[in-house]
Amino acid sequence: MVVMFYGNINNEIDATLQAFGFAMGPFAVADMSGLDIAWRMRRARAASRPTDVRYVDIPDRLCEAGRLGRKTGAGYYQYGAGSKHGQPDDIVKATIDDARARKGIVPRRLSFEEIRKRALLTMVNEAALLLEEGVAARGPDVDVVLANGYGFPRNQGGPIYWAKAMAPETLSRDLAWLAEVSGTGFKPAGRLDLVLGAA
Repeated sequence: MVVMFYGNINNEIDATLQAFGFAMGPFAVADMSGLDIAWRMRRARAASRPTDVRYVDIPDRLCEAGRLGRKTGAGYYQYGAGSKHGQPDDIVKATIDDARARKGIVPRRLSFEEIRKRALLTMVNEAALLLEEGVAARGPDVDVVLANGYGFPRNQGGPIYWAKAMAPETLSRDLAWLAEVSGTGFKPAGRLDLVLGAA
């Protein structure tokens, strides 16, 4: 059975990552940059998207309703005139509830710890894939880019620095768990040694 958050997931995720040290959560960032950019890319790739991969259409539905982020006064959040700080919105909650109902998803409460763990493990997995594919030469390079260019909290070091504080068997077990809860479409990294062995 698939499970999901209660309430507005964007509020809970953004609050969790801000508490970790990010200046903004991913949904607030999406609203700032504009939801239509990613929407355009998703539509361009729709014909080639694998049918067995889980697809979440919530952002598409928000865009179809004209909610493109701050520039339209609404996206994942509602914005007052001239405001940069969004407020939770019942329309977003209703959109999420409708998506759950259509897919038979049963919501459950997730702790801030689980939200944080899922987000950081996803970053670690993506960092490992970058190293595997030769996009990045060294783990610390990934941390530097994320801390200086993408808002990862500098006092937390970076996702690879965070991962290296874990026992290898714990990291391996947690990434296997993440792959299981993420479902079809999640690509697990195969070379965790590149992360843990990064100098």
